[in-house]
Amino acid sequence: MTTLLMPKLDPKTIDEVRSKADLYDVVSERVVLRKAGKDYKGLCPFHEDRSPSFYVSPSKQIYKCFSCGASGDVFKFLMEQDKSSFTETVLVLAGRYGISVQTAQPEQSAEYARKLSKRQQLSEIMELAAQFYSYALHSEKGKTAYTYLKQRALSEKTIQQFRLGYSPSGWQSLYTYLVEQKHFPAKLVEEAGLIVPRGNSQGYYDRFRDRLMIPICDTKGQVIAFGGRALGDEQPKYLNSPETELFQKGQTLFAIHEAKTAITRMDAAIIVEGYFDAIALHQAGITNVVATLGTAMRSDQVKQLLRYTESKQVILNFDADNAGVQATERAIGELRDLVVKSGVQLRILHLPSGKDPDEYLRKCSAQSYLELAKNAPLWLEWQVERLFHGKDLGQNDDFQQVSRDLAALFSELPDSIGRTQYIHRIAGRLSQGNGRLAVQLEEDFRRRTRVKAKRNGQPQLSLEKVQLSPEHKAEAQLLAIFIQVPDLREMIRQEIAEYKIEFIVPEYRNLWDVLCTQTENSNAQADALVDFNSEEIRGILCHADPFILSRPKELFQAIIQFVAIAECERQSTRIGQLCDEAEAQGDWDNLTRLMEQRQVQIRKIGQLRIPMRCRILPFQSRSENPL
Repeated sequence: MTTLLMPKLDPKTIDEVRSKADLYDVVSERVVLRKAGKDYKGLCPFHEDRSPSFYVSPSKQIYKCFSCGASGDVFKFLMEQDKSSFTETVLVLAGRYGISVQTAQPEQSAEYARKLSKRQQLSEIMELAAQFYSYALHSEKGKTAYTYLKQRALSEKTIQQFRLGYSPSGWQSLYTYLVEQKHFPAKLVEEAGLIVPRGNSQGYYDRFRDRLMIPICDTKGQVIAFGGRALGDEQPKYLNSPETELFQKGQTLFAIHEAKTAITRMDAAIIVEGYFDAIALHQAGITNVVATLGTAMRSDQVKQLLRYTESKQVILNFDADNAGVQATERAIGELRDLVVKSGVQLRILHLPSGKDPDEYLRKCSAQSYLELAKNAPLWLEWQVERLFHGKDLGQNDDFQQVSRDLAALFSELPDSIGRTQYIHRIAGRLSQGNGRLAVQLEEDFRRRTRVKAKRNGQPQLSLEKVQLSPEHKAEAQLLAIFIQVPDLREMIRQEIAEYKIEFIVPEYRNLWDVLCTQTENSNAQADALVDFNSEEIRGILCHADPFILSRPKELFQAIIQFVAIAECERQSTRIGQLCDEAEAQGDWDNLTRLMEQRQVQIRKIGQLRIPMRCRILPFQSRSENPL
């Protein structure tokens, strides 16, 4: 939208926008919302939410996060999300819901009406162009293009679903239709990206000629651009619309309007490289698929997908040839920061024999494709395998090259359980069974990653410098017991499962997951368990208090009791907040249900306090002791 001096809006316009704008409609485009009684809930977009604490009330047209406290109406939501002013937000919503904007100055009202009218006219031009191309495909002129689609085994239903079309070979076919017959200004059709001014003379010619036309739509299914595939030897093979007021390549994904519901249902998104890869997968019933637009992958495109998937699982399925592999590596480089900071589960799927999805589905079933997607490696595992590919570790040059490349790769990651676990595993793989070499390699990796990260100005994690709460210390002691006392491991597992305890500290939570897989043999030695952990975490977990070794079972039971009570108190507090909200809204049925849930938590706390297993825990003062 062109920048204008923001006027004072007529209160009637604001009231009309407020009454017609639907909060659920707006929020659900950015947050995966699931039904929760009369309301909807999802992960809060205003903070790093790990469990749904963000609630939207369609009846009240308000939202509230019971974790960070964010709350408001549709205006505040967009103002906070888009960092826009109140007036800008009202204007955006007015355009979205087709509301006429009135201001204190009539001339400004007319200017905004012209702006909104222009955008609407651009949308109408794109829609008419899509209809024109579709008609041409089914005419005698489009016979070659239609035959090509049938050769690709596309059904008439799929052709209609994706509104595929054909641009005639004439220089002014679309120009004649839109400008001379439909009477749109040529300049406006040019701004839509459909015609091009002639270089040294007056007039225009069609941008797309003798091409198979693929409409590109926004999330609402409105046509905003086109991709055109050459049917002969003309270059480029694929030609996209230029960027316009309606279309920005780096923020658009092909087939998003068809895929968004399936992405939410399947809680995962698949990204492919080409239009026809996406179309073929949709035709095969795999509908959580979008495609890039022939350009480099952008983080904004993945952020768009994250609105629809709660688990943040994204599968990148580019071609498996050299060009596709290079495109995958570029995409990982572009997305790495987003993946690491936002916890995106980015997986890399390369199909057998270098096939693209369209080729694969012509010979294999959709179910086999889904199995491959399900088992696709995470991006870091894929990159590690790429570094090992074709290398002979028995040759010193290859060994040194792989070692350097791995250290460089790990140094780009934040210090975490994940990174240190990989370092441990890769050192073992490089050493090829030589235990002493594995230890040397692991220390070398850690030293080099620390040096490179420091040189790059990356912050180094040090939990020892953080002022830990008693609950955080309790979690550290619990993990220390698990590591150092094998006889108690099964009991610890059972009690953590029984009380549904979740570790608060992310590093501890990740470490617990790792330990559970590493200790199938309950007699595994402590040294073997902690080799893969960062030095900072090892310092907290494994420098055991003498109390642990002298009375480990008693301390373990006291810690379980302490952590379980803290978890119940958190649940009770959260339910109390929901009670206040329900009472304020007059939702008495929900209030009654919530009060019963809160009583359950209070009773649990009372039951847990009765068997006082340990008076003072080693990480507490007397004033901190809850038991």
